[in-house]
Amino acid sequence: MHTLHTIAIAAATCGSALAATTELDANTFAIDEGVAITLGNIGASHFTFNWSDTSGTFSDLQDPTLVLTAGETYTFQRISGSHPFVITDDTLPVSGTDGSFQRTTFSGAVIDAATLQPIADFTADPGPTSDLITWTPGLDDLGEYFYTCRVTGHPGMTGAIRVVPAPASIAMLGLAGIAARRRR
Repeated sequence: MHTLHTIAIAAATCGSALAATTELDANTFAIDEGVAITLGNIGASHFTFNWSDTSGTFSDLQDPTLVLTAGETYTFQRISGSHPFVITDDTLPVSGTDGSFQRTTFSGAVIDAATLQPIADFTADPGPTSDLITWTPGLDDLGEYFYTCRVTGHPGMTGAIRVVPAPASIAMLGLAGIAARRRR
C-alpha cells in the first residue's frame, strides 16, 4: 500500500504556467508539472481528459495513461454528469495496455478496497459540483495506479497513472548513491 502525502478536496482549480506535456506513446502523456485536468465522458465507455499547459491544449483524450511527477500537484475535476472518478492503487483488477485498460471486477467492495484513502479525497463526483481531487504524490508514492468509474457496470472507463520522480530527484538520488559508494 502506498503512503500518500498532501491530499485535499478543493473548490477551485489552477494550472501551472510552467507545466509541459510530452506524448510518450499513443495515448500516454507525461506531465512534468502539476496541471488542472477536467474530465468528461463518452457515455459509459470512456472518460475524456482535458488540460492546457505550455505544450498546448489537450482535449477529449479517451482514457489516457498519465505519467505524473512526484512533488507536483494535480487536480482532477468531473465536468459532466454521472460517473464518479476514483483513483486506486495497483490492486484494482485490470487488464489491457495503455489506452485500452478494462477493469475486470464489477464488485463495489473490490473497487472501494483499492481506492486510495481516504476514499472521499480520491473521488471526484460528477458535475455540476466543484468537488475535485487534488493530489501531490511524493517520492514514497512512486509506482502505478489506476483510475476508474465507481459505477460497477462501467469497467471500460479505466486507465493508468504512473508516478515518477522529478528529474532533480533522480539526480539527487544518484548523487546520494555516489556519495554512499565513496564512503565505503
